[in-house]
Amino acid sequence: MLRSGGVYTSEWVAKLQRGVARHLTIPHRFVCFSDVDVPCERIPLLHDWPGWWSKIELFTNPIEGVTLYFDLDTVIVGSLDAIASHPHTFTMAHEFYRPSLLCSTAMAWSGDHSYIAKSFAQDPEAFAYAYDTTLVNSCGRIGDQAFIEDALDANDPHGFRDTFRDLFGERSIASYKVHNCQDAPPADAAAVAFHGSPKPHQISDGWVPASWK
Repeated sequence: MLRSGGVYTSEWVAKLQRGVARHLTIPHRFVCFSDVDVPCERIPLLHDWPGWWSKIELFTNPIEGVTLYFDLDTVIVGSLDAIASHPHTFTMAHEFYRPSLLCSTAMAWSGDHSYIAKSFAQDPEAFAYAYDTTLVNSCGRIGDQAFIEDALDANDPHGFRDTFRDLFGERSIASYKVHNCQDAPPADAAAVAFHGSPKPHQISDGWVPASWK
């Protein structure tokens, strides 16, 4: 997902695509939702939803098979084959500082979850304000990931969903800060998330620039 106007550029898309290609051996499509040209297959963004709310467009139309999503500030460091070949219903990363919550830095799903986008499209400004301001002030849950979690619950309170942690291990989707990845990524990690600061482009030596190339 690349929305113009921020720190991310098409080069970040290219780096993620190369990382996926190095670590995913099964046939796959690499697609980026974007409002600018990118060096891969592009699905145009249809709405001017700001910041992380553009991520909701991932669910506008169902894509056949399993969809595996990563934020652009993710560095792929290990095999993705097990994650990509799992029959996901809906899987998200866990919130690294609050493990009981879900995080949208990495997601995988199959089937039709267009109800997420349809729900948000009913009143984007109100939902964005509620989840970025009111909700975070009351209980610490924030943004698109909280909205997605609530939409999943509202659509099917007894539905089947997972975290990568429960399916593939605590560090399968690792946090650069929480999992102390400064010297090396965990041996069992498929990807390392650079939430907050630093971002991959701010690290000039060690394993990060070697892997994010």
